[in-house]
Amino acid sequence: MRPLALAAAEAPEPAGSAGRVSLVLHKFSQGGSDRVAAHLARGFADAGVDVDLLVFGAGGEVEGVLAEILGPGIPVRYLGQLRGPRWWDLVRGLPKLVAELRTRQPDAVISTANNTALVTVAAVWLAGLRHSRLILKTTNPIASSRHRGMAKAFRRWGYAQAFRRTDAVWTLSAEEAAEMRAAFPGFAALFHPVINPYVTPEMLRPPRALARRPAGRTVVTVARLTAQKRLERLISAFARLERPDVRLRILGEGEARPRLQALIDRSGLSERAVLAGYRPDVAAELHAADLFVLPSDYEGLPAAVLEAMAADCPVLSTPCFPSARSLVGGAEGCAIIERADPDSLAAQMAERLDAPRPVGLHSVAERYSVASGVASHLEALQLSLASAPTAARARAVGAMG
Repeated sequence: MRPLALAAAEAPEPAGSAGRVSLVLHKFSQGGSDRVAAHLARGFADAGVDVDLLVFGAGGEVEGVLAEILGPGIPVRYLGQLRGPRWWDLVRGLPKLVAELRTRQPDAVISTANNTALVTVAAVWLAGLRHSRLILKTTNPIASSRHRGMAKAFRRWGYAQAFRRTDAVWTLSAEEAAEMRAAFPGFAALFHPVINPYVTPEMLRPPRALARRPAGRTVVTVARLTAQKRLERLISAFARLERPDVRLRILGEGEARPRLQALIDRSGLSERAVLAGYRPDVAAELHAADLFVLPSDYEGLPAAVLEAMAADCPVLSTPCFPSARSLVGGAEGCAIIERADPDSLAAQMAERLDAPRPVGLHSVAERYSVASGVASHLEALQLSLASAPTAARARAVGAMG
């Protein structure tokens, strides 16, 4: 098997005997994990893997966009229509997922996000797949989650039960893998970091229309309009930024739009701040921007940060994901937001806007190219397929038969 450093630098080679792989996801949403799943499915197929996607709900916001990434020849099997809250989609779709797995008998089943992890574990167990490898991909932090008290304890207990029947857990960074080993020492061997396929060649190329940069300055963020992203922090700080030449663009859509628009209006920013909506391709916006700000409470490994780096756009980020300090803290022109109150964040934004634009950030982003990410996942998949299913899960499945 090729070393990881070499594999990550090359396009994936045909896997030949990689067998059948099923990727499980809730829906085709705006989230980065679903875009990653589409890139992985395409890359796996191009490498000779027989791959399909098992999707709990048809009717996701960006099905058309992700269908273009998938391209031809990759089956997408919908288990139902999106109706009501996500947990209800998962409960209703569980019997169909079990039936699909029994029929297909995949060599590996991969849950592509935290939100499908537990139901995928249950489905593999109920389907009686004695020889399939069960792999969970993390998206948001599990060990250092936002949960507290009994909720955190119950969540960890639930994941511990799931890990007993899991062959591998692919984390988003070495830092996250270390957190998981510390939190779940009995399952330390399960946790392996992989490179997520985020950055396309198009993201690294400045659009021709940007031969000359626009007048004025622009602060941008790319985020779903949800409570997790804490966009009110950014808007409140921007209101204290005494720079009438600077504009704020928030790219994304979500249920918090009315609340955020009301805050913009109350803050007197209607002429300078805009909720620009979802954009399937943000490369041009990031190449044109002067500063990217991520004010989130928690993330896994935010694709938008890497997309900004691909455009040599400086990044300010809260320490909201396990590798934030190693990725952002030491990068050219970038910094961690240590204090997120409006005055402190406004001062940090002003300082970064006055600094020279970085010229080498794209080299950091290149490590997370689609080719590198697919190669990293293929190597991790080959390792899982080369090992025997975990004894504990094999016994648990065997007890059903």
